[in-house]
Amino acid sequence: MADAQNVVKKRGRLLVLVLGFIGTLSFLTLSLQSQAAQKPPMAFIEANCMDCHDADESEGDLNFEALSTDLDDQEALRRWILVFDRVRLREMPPKKKKQPEPAARTKFLTNLEAGLHESSLKSQREGRVTLRRLNRTEYENTLHDLLDVAVDLRSLLPEDNKVAGFDKVSSGLGTSAVHLVRYQEAAALALSYALPPRVIDVSGKKQRFTGREWLEKKPKVYHKGIVPWSRLEGDAFVFRAQLYKHGSVHTDRTQLAGRYRYRASVRAYNTGGKPISVDVGRISTDRFGHQDLEHLLAIEAAAEGKSRIVEVEADLIAGEQVYLSPRELTLFRAWPKDRAKPDNPKFEGPELAVEWVELEGPLGLGKAYQRFFGGMERVPDRFLEQIKAGGKNVPDWKRWHPGEFLKPHNRLRFLLKDEVLREVAERLIKEFLPMAIRRPPSEEVLTFYLGRAEKLLDEEVPLDEVLRKVYKEILCSTWFLFRIEKAGELDDFALASRLSYMLWNSMPDAELLALAGKGLLKEDKTLRTQTERMLKDWRARRFIEDFTGQWLNLSEIHEMKPDKLYGEYDEALAWSMPEETRRFFVEMLEKNRPVTEFIHSDWTFLNGRLAFHYGISGIVGMNMRKVKLPADSPRGGLLTQASILKITTNATYTSPIMRGAWVLDRLLGMPPSPPPPDVEAIEPDIRGAVTLREQMKAHKTQAVCASCHVKIDPPGFALENFDVLGGWRERYRVSKGGEGIDRVKLANHPKDNYHVYLARPVEAHGKTASGQVFQNIDDYKRILLKDPDQIARNLARQLLVYGTGADLSFAERREVERIVATTKSKGYGFRTLLHEVIQSRIFRTK
Repeated sequence: MADAQNVVKKRGRLLVLVLGFIGTLSFLTLSLQSQAAQKPPMAFIEANCMDCHDADESEGDLNFEALSTDLDDQEALRRWILVFDRVRLREMPPKKKKQPEPAARTKFLTNLEAGLHESSLKSQREGRVTLRRLNRTEYENTLHDLLDVAVDLRSLLPEDNKVAGFDKVSSGLGTSAVHLVRYQEAAALALSYALPPRVIDVSGKKQRFTGREWLEKKPKVYHKGIVPWSRLEGDAFVFRAQLYKHGSVHTDRTQLAGRYRYRASVRAYNTGGKPISVDVGRISTDRFGHQDLEHLLAIEAAAEGKSRIVEVEADLIAGEQVYLSPRELTLFRAWPKDRAKPDNPKFEGPELAVEWVELEGPLGLGKAYQRFFGGMERVPDRFLEQIKAGGKNVPDWKRWHPGEFLKPHNRLRFLLKDEVLREVAERLIKEFLPMAIRRPPSEEVLTFYLGRAEKLLDEEVPLDEVLRKVYKEILCSTWFLFRIEKAGELDDFALASRLSYMLWNSMPDAELLALAGKGLLKEDKTLRTQTERMLKDWRARRFIEDFTGQWLNLSEIHEMKPDKLYGEYDEALAWSMPEETRRFFVEMLEKNRPVTEFIHSDWTFLNGRLAFHYGISGIVGMNMRKVKLPADSPRGGLLTQASILKITTNATYTSPIMRGAWVLDRLLGMPPSPPPPDVEAIEPDIRGAVTLREQMKAHKTQAVCASCHVKIDPPGFALENFDVLGGWRERYRVSKGGEGIDRVKLANHPKDNYHVYLARPVEAHGKTASGQVFQNIDDYKRILLKDPDQIARNLARQLLVYGTGADLSFAERREVERIVATTKSKGYGFRTLLHEVIQSRIFRTK
């Protein structure tokens, strides 16, 4: 029996060895097949490319004889991807050379794509997204939402690097010793607002007063600077001239930082049916903030003879005041001497009535305090024991000046019995930790922070200081500062964070975390429903602001002030430019407009100032509204919006190269290579004697420049009819007169009689790299619209990079094509595209 068992065991071991050997052979066979599949198909290269790219020629620094065919080599992989794209776009072989048969080209691309895909995928075994730190905008928003505070934390942190156009990409988000120090400062500051040293009314407050009440509570000394330029009508304060910010109707100072809702009822008089523009702004902004229009919260319009409510929500610092001012009324300091003053009985000029003003907030006040501190009562340290003992005759310390609570013996302490301190500390930390780190903590992590609290309590540190210290440590920890994702498909909590940091630029809320905890968020239907919910939330404004700010470079709109040559540039125009683009983006998203309308649309958002700049009549008032464009207007889509045209130029002159490169990169997803280091930039002839097109001809004669300029120049030249401010032009504007230069009246200047000097005619014609001819921007748009897939493909890539925190590799191309195909089948809707991006394998895996 034993012998039989031994035989069976030996046969079993032999069978295992044989199966193992067969498995090894199979693995080796598969490996060899895999390696063979990865080798680029060189027969096509030898037949079509070696004349220009061998050891003797090496055009474009490409030598196929030296180029490795090992696609596991990252540099070789990068070079072969470039070859693949050049052949796919029919740039290789060049048009002047003999072209391969279509079947041969297709076979080459199919085989090479398979090898490139496999090698690219193999390099992502740990995922395409490396460990990601919160950037400074995400960090600030997260603390604002977690603690329900509104305090500037972003400026405390070092600036983040941009990769692939965004400051959310993991490879650009390094962490230095400076970061670690600043995070501690920022966390301490945020917590000081969440648990302030003074007593706060957690019910929040609402200021409300009539225009008359506002004037009457102003000290009489101010009246002489206000009353001559205003009047009272019933309860309304009526502006008859524009006053300085402190003289305009304004709120009381905010007591606490936070999010506020401002409302005001306004009405215009004596305007001939035209509205009066109304500025709503912050008083505290300094002159540097004014340059970036940081003081303006909104510009609205008051209708003649009809009350209209202006409403704005904004984050305000403690001590802030919000003012309201009529934009078009004459500034009292600049009142013309030959014009009757407002206190003259014969005055019949335009007026703005402010009937009432309301400021409510902070809107989230007390929520975080209740959530993370349990709403526990606090009393001054010196009365703590007395109150615990039920003592009477305690002074009414709640009426103290706020400065009193900063004294050591008056620090507010939680009113708790000693025997419950540990229990309360444990409960509060257990509630705070999962919200802060955006997932349930491991037992090890939880034990560590509970141990820290216990140690501090053993040292008789007061509970409020214990919580501040432990919460601060949590907010400076790896678990909070980094988004930690495991290789493969994201778990529900990681998916919740990825979704919220894309659409809200902040932490997931309780509903997202609850779904993640039940394992439901990964379900397609749930994920789609949550995406819709989040897009309708006010926090989605952060996505709109941040994505347009980075994708379209809209955040740079105020960095460059145009040269004095462009005297029509004013504050109203500067505010209106980016507002058009943001509202256009919102409309595209909310109404699921086709992505092709980013290139051209028959509508946009305008107010009177921007419409005048565009030469479009019939629009008055500063309130932005959706407008159907005239049939002959060159506007429509992003390309011809003033904000985009201003961003893609400089202070004095337009640059077809700058604009062309921007269009290729941001709208078409085909970024040109950087210029060679030894090629000098073109300096335009500001005299107007020579056009930039004539100067750029020299670049096309150099082979190293021509290959890129044949792509860059067409979109740049197509936009040459638009000046530095995006105004339409037929001739170039110059600073002074001369031969062939005319002095003419500028049609789109706010002043009636403003003249400029015009030189050579603009030439906006050209030919694309594929040989398609255009005469103007309308023709060029039509060329772009022939390939709607590329517009959708680029937008999908931009959203994926922004949303996942990593650039796309070759391995993601198949999934991107699936996204594009699905979006195409549903009419190319932008909201559809966003949903498909979020539902994609790329978004849902590390």
